[in-house]
Amino acid sequence: MRQDQDAIAHIRSERPTADAAALAAQCGLGDWVDTLATNQGWRWRKSQDARLYFFTGGLVVTMPEGYLSAYDWETVRVLQYRRTINGVNAEACSVLIDPAGSALNIGFGRAPVFKTDKTALGITSWVNGPGFLYPHMWGDHIQTCVTRAQLGKTLARIQRGERITFGPYTVDQHGVSDKKYSAAWTEIIEIGFTLGSFMFNGHQRRSTVPGSAHAYAIPNLDLFVKLCHQLSPNVKG
Repeated sequence: MRQDQDAIAHIRSERPTADAAALAAQCGLGDWVDTLATNQGWRWRKSQDARLYFFTGGLVVTMPEGYLSAYDWETVRVLQYRRTINGVNAEACSVLIDPAGSALNIGFGRAPVFKTDKTALGITSWVNGPGFLYPHMWGDHIQTCVTRAQLGKTLARIQRGERITFGPYTVDQHGVSDKKYSAAWTEIIEIGFTLGSFMFNGHQRRSTVPGSAHAYAIPNLDLFVKLCHQLSPNVKG
């Protein structure tokens, strides 16, 4: 890790390229705040010029062969995938999905999203990008930025009577459901994670709370968890 930090320390202050800055301005992403890169050793020379440019309002990704894309914290959907082997981090990546359904997988590894999942998520195209360094750091940062930008508006939509879908789950002001089960928010007493899956527990002996789902299949996972906490009066913590 120290070698990685030393290798791209100078890149953290690298300002966006003219094209990236213009796209960020066009999308209203605000001020630039940070730049991250891939491994800079000769083995990764094909992706050395790839960059993550972080702005106050979103992210611009540049990759070889002129690839350039922008993501607004207020509209992007993000899938987060992490896998460990014997307690050691093995894969960590995020999938950025723009409003048109174009998906970009960045980080180390590939999210196991299959054709049926892509259809359900409205993904119309998929690009596998390079392994940007510090995937846990920027992955958590992206989730936090999305939650900060979308939580208030999403709660307002739910309170107006809208139903919001997060992959396998649908939430409204009354409760949460999946394809088979549904439960009122007042029935839910626990939410959490086990072995990479998200789960609900209910207080009834024969609870009808929705089943567990892979965490990586839930777009904007941190936002979804925060919503569940705010809407479930009996969930502690």
